Amino acid sequence: MANPTDRVGAVRYNVKRGQVELLGGYPEERLLWNADFHPTPIKKRNWDWYTYAAIWFGMAFIVPSWSLASVGLSFGLGTLNSILLVFLGNAVVLVPMIIQSHGGARYGTPEPVLTRTRWGVFGAMFPSWIRAVIGAGWWGIESYIMTEAAVGIYAILTHRLGVIEGYVARGIASPYTLSLAFPLVFWTTFAAIILLQVALLYFSPVPEAQPALKWFARLAAPLVLLGFVMLWYNFMSISHWGVGQVLSIGPTVTGINYWIAWLAFLNANIAFWATMALSMPDYTRFAKSQFAQTIGQIPMPFMMLAIAIFSVMTTGAIEQAYHVTIWDPILAATLYLRPATAVLIDALFLLATFSVNVFANTVGPAYDFANTFPRKLTWFRGALIVVAISIVLGAWTYYGSAYGYLYNWLLTYGGLLGSVEGIIIFDYALIRRFKFELTDVFWSRGRFRYWRGINPAAFITFAIVEFLIYAPFIPYHNVIFSNSWLLSFLLSGLIYVPLMTQWVIPKYQPELKGSVFKGGYVSDEVAVIFNDNAT
Repeated sequence: MANPTDRVGAVRYNVKRGQVELLGGYPEERLLWNADFHPTPIKKRNWDWYTYAAIWFGMAFIVPSWSLASVGLSFGLGTLNSILLVFLGNAVVLVPMIIQSHGGARYGTPEPVLTRTRWGVFGAMFPSWIRAVIGAGWWGIESYIMTEAAVGIYAILTHRLGVIEGYVARGIASPYTLSLAFPLVFWTTFAAIILLQVALLYFSPVPEAQPALKWFARLAAPLVLLGFVMLWYNFMSISHWGVGQVLSIGPTVTGINYWIAWLAFLNANIAFWATMALSMPDYTRFAKSQFAQTIGQIPMPFMMLAIAIFSVMTTGAIEQAYHVTIWDPILAATLYLRPATAVLIDALFLLATFSVNVFANTVGPAYDFANTFPRKLTWFRGALIVVAISIVLGAWTYYGSAYGYLYNWLLTYGGLLGSVEGIIIFDYALIRRFKFELTDVFWSRGRFRYWRGINPAAFITFAIVEFLIYAPFIPYHNVIFSNSWLLSFLLSGLIYVPLMTQWVIPKYQPELKGSVFKGGYVSDEVAVIFNDNAT
């Protein structure tokens, strides 16, 4: 193993692939290094662009994505605005996502390790915990949705749709309808689905590039797309293809209320995949190249656009045909489609949600919790913590109404993640220009120790921004909160960059030289690695 102070000899930079690998481990750093967190060797970085595209197919085509455009209609934005904002929000979040993914692909490290460069080797636990708890919340929501689909199949096969019809007739047409109609079956199935997911995670070891998960994503993607097309086609046929009437629905709110709803829906769509904007290094650490991870992710906003179009048209068709607004596609398919078709669609919904729960809501948060105490917590044990927190948090309670889904869930955590991502992106792209000392993320006395393992600039920035976003007595709080992700992201950059360049770097990282206006801040060793130590 290289000398623990030898930053240049401890790594190898492959110019052709643009990737760096660590040549040895640091078992003596028991709080910062273990086999799961060790950078993926370049020879094991073999995921191509179609793997990432398949992952996004599996993650995008899910029930919560389908409901986004319908939520826009519930807030009075109209059809075209709802569709446009779904695309725009996902296009915005794609930018920090690809920048963050770059670090995973270049250095082969998962997100918790990469975050040490911005928050400190010990301070990185804080943003990782935020991401992990939010991911655990989504894990619970997605597990609930999977249970919905399974119980929908049960209701069809046992000829008990009349029970569901009774609830809908009384105005209870929401994601909670099936749990109220069949409580014992529902919650028993919920427990079984949790155990099934845990089993899949156990048989998919992280150090071997997630083999079971990768193949699962590839197989699930085309089936997921088929399910949503079938749902759209069937309901449009039932409504005699009244496309014009659906697309002509205009905004029902005006003035300042329109713009507040517009900003809220935009930021909610950004926040929807904000956890993945942080988590992607957990997957791109296995990328064959930057081209592979970038090209594989670019289709994501277009996938979400297609889903929004399908969703709006289907929701409108249901309203035209049955004179009831049902924005939950599982309930609609179960109740109104032919039994064989409904069973197939519910089964595909189950598969789609299973895919996203494994990739988006388990892998990354499990790394985060394991990073807290890597000597004892393996990645799988971290996954078990995710499951436990998801059950305690019970975030599925927010999913039952449009307001709760948008404000109490998406915008609330969007303000947190916007600041975390602002700090991360401005540090990596603007200050460091994508280059840093890979060795030091595993050294307790290295350059990312900052002040006792914590980067004070990151924590000060986060505290100021979150106060501005969440303090109810701040003037125009409603407007600020409706713009939670964008404001927290931009404000974090404006505060963090001068704190780093004028205070933290000169005091704690004096070896770094340069300027944000020309080449960023790099040390002499980093300059050697990327220019003279190439193979």
